[in-house]
Amino acid sequence: MAHNVEERLERHKRFWEQEETDRPLVGFRIINSYFPAEWFQAGLPLLQDNLEIKPEMLDAQAFAAECEAMYEAHEALGQDFFWTAEPFTAVPWLEAMAGCKIYASPNSLWAAHWLEDWTQVEHLCLEPENPWLQKYQEFLRALTAVSCGRFPIGQPILRGPLDVFSALRGASRYVLDFYDYPTEVQALINRLAAMFIALVRSHITTVPPFHGGYAMGFYHLWAPGPCIWFQEDASALISPELYHRYAREADTRIVQTYPYTMVHLHPASFFILDELLTIDPLKVIQINKDTGGPSIVEMLPVFKKVLTKKRLLIWGALTGEDVEVILKELPCRGLALFILTESGDGAREIMKAVKKYFTTYTGRD
Repeated sequence: MAHNVEERLERHKRFWEQEETDRPLVGFRIINSYFPAEWFQAGLPLLQDNLEIKPEMLDAQAFAAECEAMYEAHEALGQDFFWTAEPFTAVPWLEAMAGCKIYASPNSLWAAHWLEDWTQVEHLCLEPENPWLQKYQEFLRALTAVSCGRFPIGQPILRGPLDVFSALRGASRYVLDFYDYPTEVQALINRLAAMFIALVRSHITTVPPFHGGYAMGFYHLWAPGPCIWFQEDASALISPELYHRYAREADTRIVQTYPYTMVHLHPASFFILDELLTIDPLKVIQINKDTGGPSIVEMLPVFKKVLTKKRLLIWGALTGEDVEVILKELPCRGLALFILTESGDGAREIMKAVKKYFTTYTGRD
């Protein structure tokens, strides 16, 4: 059910090149829940409060089998993005590979902190025999087999060095550690960045390219070459000065790994935006419209600032009014929207409205 593949590839290339274009990139994900752990039937039996999740409990084949229907449903939307499969994104993969035990709640999976002795940091690295890495690679093989080249296999949510540091130590100790153990903190962040890079390198070398490029999982953004994206949600708990001193260099190393790069950002971390804009290898800033967070109108100044230096991907349950404001107030160059919707009809209506807007108000078709 390929839909205008060449046109979609060309639109993505123009996005990456920041070329003038007739409209933004627009993509959709149909969801039945805002919790990724609930997106797959194969994951539902795991969602028992405080159940410890071990690698052998994840049936990669069962998750992969569900991708067929998801692919078909999303390809029928006439969107610009390519539906992308990824290892079960609800799993805190890097935290698990770094030694955290993983537990379930009724709607998510979470990592328990364990790092009590700083000397244990010396042993942190990504070994080929790591059972969580082996499970991750099993997912890649299963998804590749189901895809048969029809859709890309992308990176799931992988949390950045600060996020994994916070998981290893616990949120309250994480904040104090910057002051109490500065040398140890820097060594830990560096090791976690190295693990992150090693994991994505393993991913890229395992999955086949898709139309000569790769896609960012979870966001379904295609790139003409190898790509990498990360998040640092735990940056919301520290100051811009601490981010600059301890994390900026590690994050820069991450985005220097491959040519197509993105960072995920919540409004709670907007105070590090100026710092992120100075990281030259970073190509895209992805910003959430969070439930209970600032509105699209309130975030317009931030969006405009990003678009002066980087590409921008806006993600969330955008309403028709949200989309109209974005189309009216922001340039199309380097702009992408990835919209969560509960139905295919809702997605098609928004896509139709976007095309109509640019035909009606700009005379373009």
